[in-house]
This record gives sequence, structure tokens and C-alpha cells, in this order.
Amino acid sequence: MKRVIVYGDIHGCLDELKTLREKLDIQKEDLEISVGDILNKGPYLAHDMIRYVQEHHIEVIMGNNEAKALRQYRKYRKSGESYLQTTLRPFETATVLSLQEEDAAYLAALPYHKRVHNLTVIHGGLLPGMSLDALDETEKKEMTLVRYLDKNLEPIPWSDTENRYKFWAEVYDGREGFIVAGHHPFPEPKVAHYAMDIDTGCVYGGKLTAAVFEVKKEKVDTKHYTLVSQKAARDYWNEYLKGERDEED
Repeated sequence: MKRVIVYGDIHGCLDELKTLREKLDIQKEDLEISVGDILNKGPYLAHDMIRYVQEHHIEVIMGNNEAKALRQYRKYRKSGESYLQTTLRPFETATVLSLQEEDAAYLAALPYHKRVHNLTVIHGGLLPGMSLDALDETEKKEMTLVRYLDKNLEPIPWSDTENRYKFWAEVYDGREGFIVAGHHPFPEPKVAHYAMDIDTGCVYGGKLTAAVFEVKKEKVDTKHYTLVSQKAARDYWNEYLKGERDEED
């Protein structure tokens, strides 16, 4: 293994991922990992994203959008077209309809974390007291959704914009190694002492960011790393929302 390369939330922005990989001059010795949320919101459908990461051996962590897509696909297979018509937004319907059985099997097998020596990749955040080796199903789901914590170090729902205390990475103590995560978009990567969030909002018109680490003697150099980004071609999500509102009008 020469380098560990971790990608932030891709959300269907496949063109930006391809360009970023060209910038990085990917070699066969490199280990590429996505923090998850490769699906939904962007221009490429779920099936296309899954095929690409499989063909290029990019490992993917379970994100909340992968978990949601899998749940919705299973409900669709059980209930049929009525489920799509009454429950899902158009982009979610497109995701479900693009999935095939082998795609669902791929999503179901995704891990919730990946350790590479002293480096750990997750999707969302780690709460105080969580152990990656002893997660129950509730904690797995919660881990994909963690963003900010209140003064009692409990997670704050995304819709709650008041009384925020700390971003989870600011209170993480390093017990699970240096963590690279995504899920919450920032204009620039948010780096704390023992963790970083590299979701820089590509699908929202920001950029797709990769954190590049060198591996030396079975240890990842988490002190000296490189952040490489590719600007989004467009604000895909707001273009989609505008189209959705236009259809309603």
C-alpha cells in the first residue's frame, strides 16, 4: 500500500470524481475509500455510481443515503409501484428504480467503518462512549447521522439550528484512531485534533475533496497529509430543487 486516499461525499457527482482521480494520478498500490453517500441528489444514478466504484476497486463506507436507498428498495420490492407513488420524492424514486438486485446486495454488505492501521474511516460521527467493535443496529444508524452535539454531548437533529455546542470531531478523544468522515458539508475540510470532516458539498456547488495519506511501515502518517479538491461543475442540488418547484407550479 502506497497511499490511502479518502473521498468526501460524492452524491452522484461522478464527473468530478473522475477528474479528481486524474489529478491524484491513482496507482494500483493506492487504497481508495469513500466516506459514503456516493448516491442521491447528483446527476448520476445509483446504479452508475455503484458500478464505477466496483470497477475501480474503491471501497465504500455505509452512508445514510446508502442505508436509505436500501430500505426504500426493499419496501418497493415488497409493496410495488404504490410505494413509489405515495412515499418518495422524485430523486428517491429514480434511485430505487435504478437499483438492481446485485446493487442491493452490494449496499447491504457495506461496512460502517474501515480501519487502516491507525486511520479509521466512517460516514458521520462518533458519539462519546461508542465503540466501533461493539455497535448495535441503532448505533450504526446513529453513527451515519451524527453532526453536532448539545451541551450534554447528545446529537442534535439536523433541523435544530439553535443551542449548538460542538461539532462531534471537536470532542472526539482519538480512541478509535484518527478518523476521516463526511456527512456534514463545510466550505473547507473541518480538521480537529483526532478527526476531520472532508464533505465540502460537491453536489451543492462546492467541491469534492480527497484526503491523501502516506503509509510508512504499517502506519498511516496522519500528521502530514494532502487535501486535493475538484470544483463542482454546477450546483446540482439547487438546480434539482428548482425543477421540482417548477413542476409543482
